[in-house]
Amino acid sequence: MQIKRLVSASVALLGSSRACLHDHMRAPQLRDVEAALDRRGVPAPVKTAIRNVRVFDGYGIGKPQTIIIDGEYISDCDDNVEQTIDGDNRILIPGLIDSHSHVQSVEGLENTTSYGITTIFNMACTQYQVCNSLKSNPGLASLFTTMISALGPSGGNPQLNPVLPGQQLQPGDDPDFLVDYSFSNGSNYFKIVGAPDGPTQDQQNELVDYVHSLGHFVVTHAPNSVPYTRAVSSRSDVLQHIPDDGVLPPYLFKSMKEHGLAATPTMEIFRRAYTIQPEIAEFLRRNNTGNGSYENVLENVRRLHIAGVPILAGTDSVGSTIPLFYFPYGDSLHQELVNLVGVGMTPVEALRAATIVPATVHRLSDRGAIRPGMRADLILLNSNPLVNISNTRDIARVWVGGVEYPNVVKLTKT
Repeated sequence: MQIKRLVSASVALLGSSRACLHDHMRAPQLRDVEAALDRRGVPAPVKTAIRNVRVFDGYGIGKPQTIIIDGEYISDCDDNVEQTIDGDNRILIPGLIDSHSHVQSVEGLENTTSYGITTIFNMACTQYQVCNSLKSNPGLASLFTTMISALGPSGGNPQLNPVLPGQQLQPGDDPDFLVDYSFSNGSNYFKIVGAPDGPTQDQQNELVDYVHSLGHFVVTHAPNSVPYTRAVSSRSDVLQHIPDDGVLPPYLFKSMKEHGLAATPTMEIFRRAYTIQPEIAEFLRRNNTGNGSYENVLENVRRLHIAGVPILAGTDSVGSTIPLFYFPYGDSLHQELVNLVGVGMTPVEALRAATIVPATVHRLSDRGAIRPGMRADLILLNSNPLVNISNTRDIARVWVGGVEYPNVVKLTKT
C-alpha cells in the first residue's frame, strides 16, 4: 500500500516540480539535458604516452616516468602509441572526487570536469530520468547519485530535498519501502536526511541494516549534533556535513573509528556561510541552531582527523541551481582541500581525501590511483601540491576515462 502511495506522489511531484520549486531551485528538464548531451562533440580516446611525469602514488611523488592511456584505462603496454606528450617534469595526480555535490545539468558536469573533478557523488535527485542520463557520459565526470531519501516530518531542507506526500516517515512507519523504491529507480546508494524529529533511531537502524543486506551503502545528512549522534549509532557508512552547533563528545569519534565509518564534513559550505556568503546561512537556516559557529566546525573536523576517521573531500556545491546564491562547482573542491590542510591534515592526506580514500569508501575499485588497470582519470599539474595544496588549482591538462577534456580552467594559485 505504501509503495503505491509513493508512486502516485512521485508522479505528482515530477509533473509539478517547477511550480513547487520555482522560487528556490531551477528544476532540470530531461529534454534539455538530452539536447545538451547530443550537442557535445567527444573525440575518440587516443592511445597516449605521457612521458617525463612525476606521479602521485597516494603517499608521495616519484621520479619521472611514462604513463600509457589506452582507451578508458591506464596500461603498461606501450605498443602502437598514437600520441606522445612531454610532461616536462610536471606532476600527475588522479582525477579528483567530490563526495558531496548537487549537479543537475550537463553544464554542471562540464563546469565540474573543467576543474579536474572526474567523479561526483550527487546527494539529491527526484528527477530520476535526468540524473540517470547524467551518470556516465564520455569525456565528462562520472556521476553517482542517490534518488529518493528517507526524511522525517520536517523534511530537512525542502529546497534541496523536495518532500513527497508519501515520503515523510512518521514514527512507527516501516521505512524499507523507500529503499526498494530508490534502488528500483537507479539509485547508486541510499541517503537518510537526519533531523531532530526523525527519522527515529529505530528507523535509521532499520534503514542501514536493510540497505546493507542489499549490498549497498548509506550516507546520512547530519548537520548538527542530534542527527550526527543518531547517524553514528545507526552505523551509517558516511556522515555528511559536520555539526556547527557544538563540539562533539570524544566517544562519537571513537565509535566512528571502531566501526569503520567515514565523514564528508563539507567545510566549504560552512566557511562560506559564516565568513563570505551570509545568504547561504539564511538559506540553510532550517538546519542551523542559534549557537552555531565556524569554530565548532573546525574543531569537530580536527577531532575527526585526530581520531583517525576517514575524511572525504566534498563541497555541497550547487553552482547557480539556486538563484538565491552562487556556490561554484569545481573550485569549491580545491578550496576544501585548503580547508582540510588548515585543520591539520597534511597535503598528502588532503589529496588522498579527494582520491583513493573516497574511491575505497564508496567501493569504486577502478579509480583513485594511477596504475595499470585503473581508469585514466588524470590531472597534469604545473606545480607540486605537496609543497602547497592550493597547487591543485594549477592545472595543465585533464583526462576523463582516457578522453582529454578541452576546456580546462586555468586557475590562479592562492
